[in-house]
Amino acid sequence: MSSLLSGMSEFYHSIRLDLRQPAKHLADSLSRHDPFRLFVIWDDRVRVREQLQRMADHHPELLKDIGLSRTQVRAETEKAFWQR
Repeated sequence: MSSLLSGMSEFYHSIRLDLRQPAKHLADSLSRHDPFRLFVIWDDRVRVREQLQRMADHHPELLKDIGLSRTQVRAETEKAFWQR
């Protein structure tokens, strides 16, 4: 039960941080407290992580170009959508 509570605490802390972060792209036009803004931010994270995974799978030589190792990509792509 303790790990569940700490996981929920991490989730709510991440939401709080996301609401405070500067808006980007579509999120620019949304109010800082608009819940849709969170979905835009989270969707961006999912897309970036999917792109990183595809790059690691199909074009690993490009990872070196952007200064990332396979270990760093794996650590990033294993994160949940709400984690920074």
